[in-house]
Amino acid sequence: MKRIREWLSGKRRRLVAFLRRQAPYVMIVCLAVVFLFIYFFDHTVISIHSGQLGVLWRRLGGTVVHTVYREGLHIILPINRMYIYNVRKQRISDSIDVLTVDGLTVHVEYSVRFFPNPDLLPLLHQKVGPDYANVVVRPEVRSVIRTVFGQYKPEEIYTSQKAIQERISVLSKVRLEARFVSLDEVPIEKISLPKKIADAIEAKLAQQQLDGEYVYRLAVAQKEAERKIIEAKGHQAYNEMVSRSLNPMLLQWHGIQATEALAKSSNAKVVVVGGKDGLPLILGKE
Repeated sequence: MKRIREWLSGKRRRLVAFLRRQAPYVMIVCLAVVFLFIYFFDHTVISIHSGQLGVLWRRLGGTVVHTVYREGLHIILPINRMYIYNVRKQRISDSIDVLTVDGLTVHVEYSVRFFPNPDLLPLLHQKVGPDYANVVVRPEVRSVIRTVFGQYKPEEIYTSQKAIQERISVLSKVRLEARFVSLDEVPIEKISLPKKIADAIEAKLAQQQLDGEYVYRLAVAQKEAERKIIEAKGHQAYNEMVSRSLNPMLLQWHGIQATEALAKSSNAKVVVVGGKDGLPLILGKE
């Protein structure tokens, strides 16, 4: 044990002596290590915040397509690089001039609500890149809008805006999903036709509304006329029935009954028997 302690003590003395002789060089190496750590800190220690995902690119191996780096702290080699994507819903606004089936120019203002597919984010990075909004989203949606509006006439655009928007959203969703992007909706915010065309369409639609109103009024008048004819026929049938059932004896009998009822009334009267047609006359007190 004594020999071991002596051997260790000798080694320690030699090491201390070596460090004393090499102290300037050791300090330089330590400072270099600290400098390199600070310089490569942002490339080595990666923070992925809420609403973000990361894709790792390795200098020896390329894009890691089977792993999506979630929120939190990640440590990578300084020769590699982490690309961070915003995976929350995003919105871009744009406008475009399109041609209708008649060759008329229509100005369309729209917006796109989209977000990258989290599970396919490495493929999006590998095939498209971080600028996918301008490389994929905007061109694909503009192409769909041109295609859809090119199948309508100007007056049909005025009356079919909801159907047009739904069709654009469906077609755009199919195209973007093939490019690793999920689409929420493509709202059409404004459609502007040339003023003369817009005025002509509005006048035509107003005339159609008036025509519809006239048709409705005619239908109501016709129903009212039919009702009056039926009512008149009913009155006529009733009068004919009553006239056939009446005769002088029946009229006299009803007159006598009415006279008796009036005679029993508390109001003072004078009843004279032997009036016209044998019916009594009723004279007032005055």
